[in-house]
Amino acid sequence: MSEGSIMPAYAFMLKDNLDTSTTKPKINAMITLGVPYEKGFGDIANNNLMEQAKGIAYNLSIDSIRVSPNKEVIALIAYIQRLGKDITNQPFK
Repeated sequence: MSEGSIMPAYAFMLKDNLDTSTTKPKINAMITLGVPYEKGFGDIANNNLMEQAKGIAYNLSIDSIRVSPNKEVIALIAYIQRLGKDITNQPFK
């Protein structure tokens, strides 16, 4: 934290559930735009998401941080973990 920062607090991310109800249509739209997801990925994407989220929540629990895997903060952590990673040679799953 920086004194005088205008950055808002993000405490809501610990309370708000991640909305995954539109994952499949969003993936289908990206496929239409040329993103090379495997056929049928929209049907399993939320399962993959939750598997990753449970791993993140578990790792946090090791440090005595208790957060449900379906909270928005978990999605933010997953996003930050991917920044700067080369995914050009990894298949979209």
